Amino acid sequence: MMHLILKRNLFHLLFVAGIVISASFDSNAEERKDTKVATLTLRLQSMFEKTKTVCFGRFMVDVPESATTAWGRSSIPLTLLVYPKGIDEVQAEARQFIKELKSEQAVYHDNAQLLISIEEVNKPEGQIVTGYEDSTAISGLRITGYFSLHDAGIVIKARPLSEDKTRAVATIKSMASRVRQRNETDVPTEPGNCIEFGFLPDESGTPMENPGELMEIGFRLKEFPDTHLSIAIRPAHRKLDESNTLEWQLSRLERDLKAENPSHIRLKTKYFRRGKRTIQNWGEGFEVLGRSPEQPEIHSIHDFGMDFQGVGGDPLKPFINVQMQTGIAENEAGSAKPLLSDAEAIAVWDKITSTIRVRPTGVAATKAVGTDHQPLFPLGELASTGRTCPQTGMWESSEASSMGGIQRQYIKAGNVMPRVLIRGEPSLWQKMRGQAPSHQLATIWKLVGYDDETSPPNIAAQTPSTAQVRSDSSATNKDKIDSRDDSHGPASPPDEKG
Repeated sequence: MMHLILKRNLFHLLFVAGIVISASFDSNAEERKDTKVATLTLRLQSMFEKTKTVCFGRFMVDVPESATTAWGRSSIPLTLLVYPKGIDEVQAEARQFIKELKSEQAVYHDNAQLLISIEEVNKPEGQIVTGYEDSTAISGLRITGYFSLHDAGIVIKARPLSEDKTRAVATIKSMASRVRQRNETDVPTEPGNCIEFGFLPDESGTPMENPGELMEIGFRLKEFPDTHLSIAIRPAHRKLDESNTLEWQLSRLERDLKAENPSHIRLKTKYFRRGKRTIQNWGEGFEVLGRSPEQPEIHSIHDFGMDFQGVGGDPLKPFINVQMQTGIAENEAGSAKPLLSDAEAIAVWDKITSTIRVRPTGVAATKAVGTDHQPLFPLGELASTGRTCPQTGMWESSEASSMGGIQRQYIKAGNVMPRVLIRGEPSLWQKMRGQAPSHQLATIWKLVGYDDETSPPNIAAQTPSTAQVRSDSSATNKDKIDSRDDSHGPASPPDEKG
């Protein structure tokens, strides 16, 4: 489940996006705008040796190849589900829905059965079933389309009011005609939304303005099964409401706890970072990285989160909420002892969250490979080994600096982010022969300069071993995860209420 059941988590705060994050306060917590590049331990280097790019909505993120992807709710703007090789399953679901509607009566509509109509559709083949929302419905409807797409089953759900029925049915037909199947590692190059097992291209000629898109996705680390990371996307408000921000909510909780008890246990969480954070083009957000204190029968856990308020009406700059927790067992935080150390947890968080970005399409895809000379990403942008370089310029690695390697490299947009070359301590025999041992490490690169800046003297030419390391991708099994409604953004997409 994406929204973890934290029955014993004493450090909780409800995010606007419906994600629970532990919180408490440390007056010495460090505040910073740019994320410090964290050194990867050997076991983290092994885990990140191979990564995969996962597309979700209009965005993508790089995670370890071994990570399991868990999808939550997606509404674009209606709920769209793709069942690979699931035609029979979808047809059975349609029959059951029709049976339920026929078996109940609408008391405010002369006790007529809830079923209103069944419309047969040819392209793609299927049917659209319309019924009253429930037995006490006055104007609420449930409209569901069931379709076949090659060997896959498609389900599209809407819950409009009766006056919006025509528009909802038209939206269902449009979505059904455009959706196509997609493997987990397929990253489309056209505008649209990636969902589990599918992709919905944008409707030609239709503006993207305020499409009411919601997306939830999570990742579970195979090597550290107690660690879960989740991302939630919502439409941004056109007018900022500070009470909906993580920063405001944490401050309010702090004041309330101090008023209740200055020695409250929730005030004893250790903070590693608490302050401003930037990723790609979202602008400035708020980040909090903390660890709760050990409790009787409740283990201390890492509880990290950040949110970006986005820009109202811009689907490429939505509200985004990211959370990571450790110490999870049976969907309950604090039930297990974290397998990651503090430094490792921060490194995992930084490495994954630094890759969250808009999926390049059309002109944007051209810009991503460097044909536009205007800087697209802010200084301080992070990119991990194996990821496609998002911005031509000077990139810096902290591992190299601390371990005697080449600290900076000039990397062009579109190239693969290389490993860093580290110089080792020569043995006596190597010293006698004038040899200098070296090895390569996966790392996180930080953008420190643009294309037009002078290259520093310590830049070395990239060799195939360091500049052409590509990350293999393979599909992984996915677990279904539960999701729940939240109140951020519009209360409902245009054709779906609640």
